[in-house]
Amino acid sequence: MIIKFNRKVYFISLALLIIIYIVGLIGLNTSIRDDVAALTPITLMISGLILFINHREWSRYFVIFVIFISLAGYLVELIGVESKILFGVYTYGETLGYKIYGVPVVMGLNWFLMVYSCGMVANMFRFGTFVKSVIGALLMVILDLSLETVAVKLDFWTWENDIVPIQNYVVWFIVAFIFLIFFHNLDLKKLNRIAVALFIIQYIFFFILSYTL
Repeated sequence: MIIKFNRKVYFISLALLIIIYIVGLIGLNTSIRDDVAALTPITLMISGLILFINHREWSRYFVIFVIFISLAGYLVELIGVESKILFGVYTYGETLGYKIYGVPVVMGLNWFLMVYSCGMVANMFRFGTFVKSVIGALLMVILDLSLETVAVKLDFWTWENDIVPIQNYVVWFIVAFIFLIFFHNLDLKKLNRIAVALFIIQYIFFFILSYTL
């Protein structure tokens, strides 16, 4: 089912995202930081819902993509935490909510949001699948660079000796690249302006927090 672009829905969605992240930005820099940080899973779920509302083509391929990336993303995190080999030695805190085997359930959704958004941004370029996947993976690494600075302060996760290993970014790029190859090879409509906006908003959000927290 293909849904026509709805300008009104787009601007309402954009306004909601901007408001949510501005409120979060302000709240995280006040005395109620911990309470606001605890709302992170809800923020991610609302962001996901907004992306779904603005997705232009609902097909079995899109459903497969959502399920696969969410489950695979969670599994990668689980392997990373348990093996301590993939990304390095890290453990999740309590801020991201309910955990299964030490990994917050919401991390599956987070992987979907990032792969989908970065994939949509990369798809704006007139390149082949390989190059677009490289661009998308690089965008995910760029976003993670700011996120890592914030994550420890908000108890999303912590690293051994408080040092983010280089291998984290290398493996992050490789996994993101594989997921994005899958995304770009799927027969689904890759047009979602809100996904592009979400990437920009999240990047600005974490970039500012990396300097203000």
